[in-house]
Amino acid sequence: MRPLPKFALLLAFAFCAAAAFAQGEKRQAVRRKLFQIPKAATSANGFIMVVAADVPGDPRGFRLPILSFASKCVENIERAYKLEIPKRDSPGLVIHAMDGQTNDTSVIARTERRDSGLVTRISLPSPGFSDIDLLRFEIAKAYFASWIDRNAPKGIKTDALPNWFVQGALRSANVDVAHADTRFVLELWSSARLPFFPALCTDMRLVKGPGAALPGYLVTFARERRAFKPVLERLASGAKWDGAWLAEQLTGEREPVAQDRASDERLARLARAVLSPGEASEWDLRMFASRLRLYPVGKARDPIVSYSFEDAIPLASKSTSLQNAAARKSIEMPMYVVGRGEGLMAAGEAYRQFLGAMARGDDAAKLRPLLKEADRLFEVARGRQPAQ
Repeated sequence: MRPLPKFALLLAFAFCAAAAFAQGEKRQAVRRKLFQIPKAATSANGFIMVVAADVPGDPRGFRLPILSFASKCVENIERAYKLEIPKRDSPGLVIHAMDGQTNDTSVIARTERRDSGLVTRISLPSPGFSDIDLLRFEIAKAYFASWIDRNAPKGIKTDALPNWFVQGALRSANVDVAHADTRFVLELWSSARLPFFPALCTDMRLVKGPGAALPGYLVTFARERRAFKPVLERLASGAKWDGAWLAEQLTGEREPVAQDRASDERLARLARAVLSPGEASEWDLRMFASRLRLYPVGKARDPIVSYSFEDAIPLASKSTSLQNAAARKSIEMPMYVVGRGEGLMAAGEAYRQFLGAMARGDDAAKLRPLLKEADRLFEVARGRQPAQ
């Protein structure tokens, strides 16, 4: 038998190699179908699209975690403010996740108008290092901008929601943060440092640090007055942003002085409210401490005087007005502590017993031990002294 020519052997080898390569490509295609997702990942409602660069060794890139985070942000906003964005064929928010080869924390956002409507594009140079708070802010801003645009009549040019209102909306949506914002504003108000309310609405800006509580407080006020959605609807109608209009909506008053008075009345109610049931905040403790004084009623033209509990002890047994003041304070004491934690309630009960004894006219020898025990329990509630 004659041996095959060399070219025939080469041809057979090439055929086998081609068949093996085809099988390998088929297996790789199956793997890509099973394990890879399209270059662009889109949220269930079609509002968010995440486009990611190819990342070696990571076929999914940053698309899924970014899409999950952005979707969660939008869900929280819609749940908190009872909103739903009208659906369109194209997304309103496109997030570009770059290759992540640096530690750049930038979050770059720009808005453009297309035939389909307003589109916000957010670029993340290095998604693994991006500023999460800034990304959350830009997602919220994009959502509100698209909501206003998609609810506006065709051809109407709409004004943007101020950045500080977006910041406040994010803070107000978190219950714990909203309570902390209210306490911060109460502290400003109680020390006469809160700005004139109409000016607060018209001159507010994006704030960093503790002052960020102010936008949060105003948005929470708007939610309480059911004015949040009307703010968006007004902008969607083509109206310009107007802080004076907001102040009127929140207070129900037109005159600036009346608006400030209405704000003061609301803050006075909040000062008595239980913001965090079952615990005493620093604000609660300070407010309670400020109430540990007696104000005896004198004659009409007498100056108003007050006494600390300690100073009132040697005088009370011979002063009917102090005894009456102690009786009134003992009735009020439970209202100062109810719902604010067991520690403060125990201190309040001890002060109530002390005041009751003073109202009966007990002498100093009986009153001082009662006051000493009440003061001790208050120090325990403040965390300055261990419980026995």
